[in-house]
Amino acid sequence: MKSHIVIAVDLSESTASILNEAFVFASHMNAKITLVSIISMYVDYLHSDMSLLPTQWEDIYNSQKEFAMTELNKIKDAHKELEIHVHTAIGNPKFDVIDFATEVKADYIVMGTHGRTGLSHLVIGSTAEYIIRHSTIPVLIIPQKTK
Repeated sequence: MKSHIVIAVDLSESTASILNEAFVFASHMNAKITLVSIISMYVDYLHSDMSLLPTQWEDIYNSQKEFAMTELNKIKDAHKELEIHVHTAIGNPKFDVIDFATEVKADYIVMGTHGRTGLSHLVIGSTAEYIIRHSTIPVLIIPQKTK
C-alpha cells in the first residue's frame, strides 16, 4: 500500500521551495500526496473601520478558499507525475491540519515554517510548532530558505 503524505501550505511566497522539497520526499517514498490549505478564520488584526457583517466575513473566507483551491489545482496540474489530491477548508490551521491528516490516515505531515522568532513568534504563534508538539503523525518541517 502506498504511503500518504499530507503537505500543508499557506500559499505564501515560500510555498514553492517547500513544495520542491516535499515533492522530492514524496517521490522517494512513492507516496500519494494531499495538498492542504486551511484558510484561517482568525484575523491577526482589525482596523478600526472593519465592522463587517457576518455574511461579509463568510464571503471573504469563501473567496479565499476558492482562491486556494484554484492555486492547489494549478500545482497539481503542473505535477502530473505525482498522485496529488487537494483539500481546502476554513478553520484553524493548527488543529485542522492534524485533524485532516488523522482522518485520512496520513503517514506523514510535511510543512514549512516561516522562522519567526522573538515577539513575532510570541504574538502570532507557530502553527508548525503546535503541530510538531501535538501530532501523533510524524511531521517533517522544511525551513524557509533565506536569501
